[in-house]
Amino acid sequence: MTAARRLLLPLLLVLVGVLLTPAAGTAAPRSALPGTLHLQMVPPIRGVPVAVDGNTGRSDAKGRVSIRVRNFIGLDERLKVGAAMVSADRKVVLDRFRGSVDHGVRDRIVEVGLRTIRRVGWRYIDRFESPVPVERVTSMRLRSNTGEIIELAGDQLAKPLWLAESRTQQGPRGLTSKRLYYVVDAVMVDGTSVVNRAGQKFVPWDRQSWVVQLLFFKVSFTASDMFFPRRAGSGIHLTRADGRVQRLPFGPDGSVLVPDLPRGTYTLTVHGGGLSFGRPVTISRDQEVMLTVISVLDLTLVVVGVLGVAVGLVLLGRPHLRRPFRALRLGARRAGRRRWRPGAAAGLVLLALLTAVGLPAVPARAAPAAPTTSASPSVPVLAYYYIWFNPTSWNRAKSDYPVLGRYSSDDQEIMRRHVRMAKAAGITGFLVSWKHTEQLDERLAALVEVARAESFRLGIVYQGIDFSRKPLPLATVRTDLALFADRYAADPVFDIFDQPVVIWNGSDRYSATEVADTVRQAQQKLQVLGTAKSVSVVNGQSALDGQAYYWSSADPLVDRSRDKLTAMSRAVHLRGGLWIAPVSPGFDARQIGGRREVPRRDGETLRASFAAARLSQPDALGIISWNEFTENTYVEPSEEWGSRYLEVLADLLGVAPHPDAQLDSSADGDDWGLPAWAALILAIGAVALVPLWIYRRRRRRRAAATPPTHTGATRSEEAPLHH
Repeated sequence: MTAARRLLLPLLLVLVGVLLTPAAGTAAPRSALPGTLHLQMVPPIRGVPVAVDGNTGRSDAKGRVSIRVRNFIGLDERLKVGAAMVSADRKVVLDRFRGSVDHGVRDRIVEVGLRTIRRVGWRYIDRFESPVPVERVTSMRLRSNTGEIIELAGDQLAKPLWLAESRTQQGPRGLTSKRLYYVVDAVMVDGTSVVNRAGQKFVPWDRQSWVVQLLFFKVSFTASDMFFPRRAGSGIHLTRADGRVQRLPFGPDGSVLVPDLPRGTYTLTVHGGGLSFGRPVTISRDQEVMLTVISVLDLTLVVVGVLGVAVGLVLLGRPHLRRPFRALRLGARRAGRRRWRPGAAAGLVLLALLTAVGLPAVPARAAPAAPTTSASPSVPVLAYYYIWFNPTSWNRAKSDYPVLGRYSSDDQEIMRRHVRMAKAAGITGFLVSWKHTEQLDERLAALVEVARAESFRLGIVYQGIDFSRKPLPLATVRTDLALFADRYAADPVFDIFDQPVVIWNGSDRYSATEVADTVRQAQQKLQVLGTAKSVSVVNGQSALDGQAYYWSSADPLVDRSRDKLTAMSRAVHLRGGLWIAPVSPGFDARQIGGRREVPRRDGETLRASFAAARLSQPDALGIISWNEFTENTYVEPSEEWGSRYLEVLADLLGVAPHPDAQLDSSADGDDWGLPAWAALILAIGAVALVPLWIYRRRRRRRAAATPPTHTGATRSEEAPLHH
């Protein structure tokens, strides 16, 4: 009992202490107490100002700043990260916080996302890196990778420009800074754009001073007489795309050189020396342009020829006017010559005129030597064509680049030039790599428009695999084929065979039943081909309308590719299918992890591959490829090879024009292979001699049907006796 009493007093004291001490649950929270807020700038930039509760601070070289706060409650409203100049050419503005600023309690670092803006400038140079005065430029259009369009004109072209440099986005590990880039969509000089759209890319974070290269070309203009091989005219009138007309006189050598003519289409007229009609000329490279003038002498020659024919017609209808010529005719007969006939004489006169003005005995454009192996005109020649290119595509695994620049597949002018070069080399159409995405749909529609205007044909290579080469879901394939059929099945641009051709890349990844179920509906409007790589796969895909073997890595001079192609062709044709045989100039995919290289051998690989494909009796030839620059199978003119492989292909196809002839408008473009003046004289001769010949025949028939009338001693010279 005594011990209990002794313990009672301490217990009472403890109880009183507990009651008098504030409960732990009612103590002020840590977020309500003063503390230090730790911030991390994203991206890490020095000098970003921060203000809160009357305290200020700036970020250090690592983008960090620590600042005292009164408490951590409601910091979102009190914390100010102001827009500020952090350097002479860079500004920052607040983009976002990661989570809530109140999380800075307990010494947690709060991320602050910043948008940065940088001042950039630029200068213009030509292809030889010589400066181009900004005064020559009318306007410039820039486009960011976020879709922002910036139009600059007038004084804006000469002043620095503040551009968004970076923005932040939320990632799985926090905020990340994404750097923006800009491409040059157009630079207008004299009413025409002198850059390849999206061909030049600039990142403000990496470069503050930009160099924009403009396409100016060295062009020489000369003029000659239409009929006679001599110079004509005193100069040219050059009408630019903006309508401005410039007069350029010829020099002592009869030519005028423009060293910096912007890329574009011009109208040219020769002044002085006779009659000259305006002629459109497209300038896309250094070239010489020859113009023609109809001189007074040319007009006189034509008039004399026409009058001569007219006089001949008059003499034929009035025999008494021909008496002065009888002595000449009789003298010729006594000399043992063939009887003179007005029609033959007119022909001899015409031949003499043609010879006098220098008509060549053979067509003006010499025919090429017959190739050892040429494609039958009935066999379409199709080149695999890719519309995947963006400005960044050329930064990955490329060892060579197109002569047209590092283009974007959005550029319709690039498509037009590709089509014209391909046509000039004998290519019938493109097999376009496509699947249903918004961007590729727009690019395909643009290419269809170009092909329609150029009378060019298209087929489709449907990419049924993704970037990692995994097959797409069959429902996606079925939907995409139906969409394509609805849009283009009736379009004559796709009229290569009876129905539009769609090559299903990746069809060999599915079973025969899956393939048959997927294409059954589409085959009502389309011919769907597979991409089998062996005879066994061909036999297992009998539901398809044929096969197109994309075999770019074969070496026809080493491998037994000829035997394999022949076997596959036989298997396809046994089932009544279409067979598109592959033709490739070479192969090298080592930059993307491949190990095989097939050297080009200056065209010998292409010739051997072409021969092997032709021997397999194809329904079409598939050139691999037009512009596959990653695997180095392209035939498009490039910086390294020039137009060499288009020239080889044109020779194999028996095509006379130079592969890039369609890019050079300096050619006359005369389909007859004759100069314009020769075509004119032949036309006049045909118009004059055909009626003359008809008239002569009718007159002879009437004379033969009319009984002779004897008036005395002699018969009529004009009406022979009728026996």
